[in-house]
Amino acid sequence: MESPPLPADPLLASALLGRGDSFDERERIAGLNQKRDWEGLLRYADERQRRDPEGSDWGVVAAYAWVRRGDYPKATAALAGVIRRNPEDIGAWNLLGESQRQAGQPGQAVRTLERASAIGRTSFATFFLLGEAYRDSNRLDRAVTAYREAARLEPDFARAWFELGAAHVRLGERDEVPVILGRLEKLDPMLAAELKRRLEARPQRP
Repeated sequence: MESPPLPADPLLASALLGRGDSFDERERIAGLNQKRDWEGLLRYADERQRRDPEGSDWGVVAAYAWVRRGDYPKATAALAGVIRRNPEDIGAWNLLGESQRQAGQPGQAVRTLERASAIGRTSFATFFLLGEAYRDSNRLDRAVTAYREAARLEPDFARAWFELGAAHVRLGERDEVPVILGRLEKLDPMLAAELKRRLEARPQRP
């Protein structure tokens, strides 16, 4: 039985980095996120957005809270507005794609994140999330390429190595896994142990 995918929550929070016009605002956002106070984060974003209707940051903050609450249609609507105003906001693109994937629309997420990857060519988060969308669309060969690019851009990002190895396991490409395991054992021994377990549980091709 295939193990469930690991959540991408830490990458979702990267969409909040640098949001807000002052140190105090950024601290407030970080504090509400740490407490997982999604209602408080929504209220704060709404309050600030009323003061600055054209500010895209608060739309992203609100959308992040909607995603964390599982209200994907509201998140998608908020992010669509942000992207119309600022089409190069890679954090908004990433969050939109992940919202679509979590809503059970991996094909739409792939299209969104492929567009994002053309904008954020150096964003490891974009390529990792694209790998997740490809995986959920059962396009594992494409997932391997995306995960590999995420790992190239951020070599210390253990999740990219893990998902790359897991995709190779599902494809039956066992020979690709030992090198990845060696890298992963240095970065995250627990993820390395899980990848090894999946490898051992997968029957070899005759």
